[in-house]
Amino acid sequence: MRYTIRSISAALLALAAAGCGADSAGDASFSDTNGWYTPDAVSSADTSASDTSTWTPTDTSTSSDAVANDTYIPPPKVEEEQDFDLRTPEAGGSYLYIPSAGLDALVVVDATNLAVHLVEVGVEPTLVRALPNDHGAVVLNSGSYDVSIVRPVARGEFAVKTVDVLPDHNHMVLSPDGEWAFLWFDPDLGGTGGFGSLQDVSAVHLVPGEEVVYNLAVGYRPTDVVFTASGTIALFFCENGISGVRLANLDGDIFLPPVAVDQNPFQKPVDREIKVTPDGEMAVVRDLVVSPRLTLVGLQDHTIRVLDLPDWPSDLDMTPDGGTVVVPMKTTEQVAIVKVPEAFTWEAPVPEDENATVPDNPFVTLSYTGAHFGSTVMTADGSRALLYTTDAGTQAIGMVDVATGQVGVQPLAKEVTNVLVSLDGRMAALLHRKSSGADPSIAGVEAYSLLDLDSGFSKIVTVDNPVDKVIFTDDSLELFVLMPDDYGTDHLVHRVSTRSFAVIPYTTPDAPIFVGAMPTIHKVAIALDNPTGWITLIDTETDAVDQVNSFELNSFIE
Repeated sequence: MRYTIRSISAALLALAAAGCGADSAGDASFSDTNGWYTPDAVSSADTSASDTSTWTPTDTSTSSDAVANDTYIPPPKVEEEQDFDLRTPEAGGSYLYIPSAGLDALVVVDATNLAVHLVEVGVEPTLVRALPNDHGAVVLNSGSYDVSIVRPVARGEFAVKTVDVLPDHNHMVLSPDGEWAFLWFDPDLGGTGGFGSLQDVSAVHLVPGEEVVYNLAVGYRPTDVVFTASGTIALFFCENGISGVRLANLDGDIFLPPVAVDQNPFQKPVDREIKVTPDGEMAVVRDLVVSPRLTLVGLQDHTIRVLDLPDWPSDLDMTPDGGTVVVPMKTTEQVAIVKVPEAFTWEAPVPEDENATVPDNPFVTLSYTGAHFGSTVMTADGSRALLYTTDAGTQAIGMVDVATGQVGVQPLAKEVTNVLVSLDGRMAALLHRKSSGADPSIAGVEAYSLLDLDSGFSKIVTVDNPVDKVIFTDDSLELFVLMPDDYGTDHLVHRVSTRSFAVIPYTTPDAPIFVGAMPTIHKVAIALDNPTGWITLIDTETDAVDQVNSFELNSFIE
């Protein structure tokens, strides 16, 4: 196998040397770090791009009464959160895996020594997932309806085991321990050229020497699979409920009747979202049907409990321990902090006097946000949740303390389309709508912002190209932003320090299409849209930049 390595330009290396290694000066700042404003303070300001009435609250109550009133409130517009497709290629601990449908092979780039290996798999490999602990990768071959398990047996040597699966699968998820791969067909994803089964899941046992495929018949139209914290149970989210299986007992073909998640089994979901407790015992369900409410489903006893809300829940997030869910309600400009399961099982005492006031549910906290926030993203430790909306007209970001329900808000220069939080919970990247901006100088300009969660300080970064993909490194010290040029000339990558907010621009000769962190060796891999293959590797500890290119072209040369 031959390949080419070309050194990066001196200018790019100079930029890297000036890199993101330096942290901010910590004690050099003398300002108050508590810079979040109360919702009332922000809502009184002119923070709307075009219509300040969006900041007028319809209900300023901060009561924790979670019982819906008799006035019908129509469901809000569904939030259009951006989904970054980071599925292909795939970065492992020290290997980068790139399926090549034209070569019927998996290109494996060894980031430790820049060696490139071409591993023959099935016909038209289209999807790859990296196994944990650098144990290889699993490849879906769309042309031959099979899966190839590729394992390194020595540096530069790979063993391949291929097993048949059902036709037209286009979705693949690995269990956390890497012992199982689950594949199914999702008609909303497309990409296979055919129409697969709507209720069959191929379960591939990946343990070396024990490779086998079982067929699981699940509920109608599975869309996702999640695992309990122990990794022992797989739960498939389907249109008509949740199908589950204990992996230790999975030893043959089986059908998995779904557990209903609605009191009406014939009810079709509308923008449904499900969060499962880490032990797999309960699921909290948000759905824009019937009435504003949340549903608690007992996955073992099949019980269903309903908690009425004062407004339609537009998003749902759960703390890692499963004990609390955060629910923004944008029409009434509120956020609900709901204890699980206590809020669903609490029963109001019957008053002796019919005129007595019914007490509020003590396990529900309603907080006023001052904005039509309809989306939420939680920090990894579950202590805080950011609030935002993808709807036009709101230029602000909110944050709620999950323990106290206290809300802070920050005005922004532009509207938000997506929010990503670093693993350490210190920083968020905010992506903006190009057409927005009350300031004429940035209206119609592409931009993203960096937000420090502790202080509320934000920095807007204006760019020429729309942001395509964003990742934080596993140590949360850096952020990488890919911005391909739609006109094919000025492609750009930003490397950002999450401590100092310093931004280093990298120009690339071709469109950057993938970025992946390789935590084992502290490198980030960036793939370019080049027919011969082009990978740039950045060492986040030494700032060294290496480049591997022309590997697909050279793969034809023996």
